Amino acid sequence: MESQQIIYGKMVKKYKIPLDQIEDLNNRYDKAKQNLETMGHRLAGRIDSELSILPIVQSAPIFPTFVAAIQDYFKTCMDTQIIDWLPNREQVEIIACWVNDMKEGEFNPPHTHYNTTGWSTVLFLKVPEIINDTKDPHKFVDGQLGFFGVDGVSMKWEKPVVGDFYIFGANHMHCVMPFKLKNKNDIRRSMSFNFIEKREPEDV
Repeated sequence: MESQQIIYGKMVKKYKIPLDQIEDLNNRYDKAKQNLETMGHRLAGRIDSELSILPIVQSAPIFPTFVAAIQDYFKTCMDTQIIDWLPNREQVEIIACWVNDMKEGEFNPPHTHYNTTGWSTVLFLKVPEIINDTKDPHKFVDGQLGFFGVDGVSMKWEKPVVGDFYIFGANHMHCVMPFKLKNKNDIRRSMSFNFIEKREPEDV
């Protein structure tokens, strides 16, 4: 699987997910979304549609690809001495998974995930045509995924591309800027999940 290592003072890795798996996941989500529960009460986004899809993802062909990416991410962290252990599949637990269908003007403010415990992901499933109406090119970060540097001020922006899958620490502050669309009915669709090292149940 193609991947790229990105470091903003913290480890971020970007993977390329096969487009046939993206299409399959989009189809599964579209068929089920009328019956899915909202995650809005638990999330930071100024987004109307934030639906839970964990069972759908776990049964989809894309799931083994996620597992492989997670293992590669951990190996990179271990090789670079960011962590000193390498969890296997049985030691990792996905604790929440949801899809954001963002409309024009919606955004995600700076935030971390799951009380900064474990790791998080972003996968782009649909990317609409975003209008660039700024006169100064450096200001055009509309709809982009922004990661904060360790100083809490500097930013690195990532342009959304269908199939791009990011893994990063849950304590890594990030955000999504609002945007304007050429086609007002389009959506910017992304999926995220949080995962942690699985803990053995305590004896009672």
